[in-house]
Amino acid sequence: MDGRWIALAVAATAPAGAAAQTDDPPDATALKALEAGVPPQSWYPDGYYDLRIAAEAEAAENPRAAERLVTAMPDAAGKLRPRYDIVDCAPDHAAADSGDAATRRLGDLALEVARLRHEFARLTYPTAVYAEPLLAFERAGIKAADAGDYSTLATAAEANRQRIAPTLPAIAARASCSAEKGAGPILTRGIGAALPTPRPSVTLATQPATGEVLLISAFAFKVCTRKQPDPWDRFQCKWNEIETGVKKPLSGRFVYQVKWPDGTVRKGTREIVPGPAATVTFKKTGS
Repeated sequence: MDGRWIALAVAATAPAGAAAQTDDPPDATALKALEAGVPPQSWYPDGYYDLRIAAEAEAAENPRAAERLVTAMPDAAGKLRPRYDIVDCAPDHAAADSGDAATRRLGDLALEVARLRHEFARLTYPTAVYAEPLLAFERAGIKAADAGDYSTLATAAEANRQRIAPTLPAIAARASCSAEKGAGPILTRGIGAALPTPRPSVTLATQPATGEVLLISAFAFKVCTRKQPDPWDRFQCKWNEIETGVKKPLSGRFVYQVKWPDGTVRKGTREIVPGPAATVTFKKTGS
């Protein structure tokens, strides 16, 4: 396999730097700036464009792991060739699993389209290779209120690649994630996909212990930032008050605000990783 594609995949998917747990999420101005790269389509339903822009920000913040982007696969002659697999089988795949009804219904699709667009661009595929197939994938997904057809997208993009950019990795879509070693449960394959039972859990705590913890998924917060003047308003954005000291089925990136009785408030973004004895502590001072 051409080693330059492994190097490119690593460079394309590695974040610029690990975000601090107290980093502020993008504000309305930052999200507005993303519109230049993602123009609205006439067939977008009401409210969907806000999901797409929020998804663009989410995709930029959470690139897919490098080792899952370009892999070596044998061609018809048995020779290993670089291949870009557009299907993401990672168990931590971003999902729109909270928010209002519109977010839950089409949020997963918006996140998939944004992820795919970012990955095609990072791997230096010309826009002519993927733009029209990706729009068709998105439009079909909106019509079905679910993810589009990955196989159709890959076939169309691959045909364009062979004609326009034959030296770039082949584009493919695996038929199933179930057989991938170490992939874990596929939590988000399709909108409203069932989650495993029991779900992995984590215990939240505050220091001092009198803090009130409010959480919202990072994606849902971005969507609300597009729609409301004050996304930190717990009622405008449907924040969830989380009981401390009790195991909760939480996993992923969340925006938080923690309030103590003396008026102190800590805000930011935090990755929550569940586990058998996992505890996440929000501190009044320090990090």
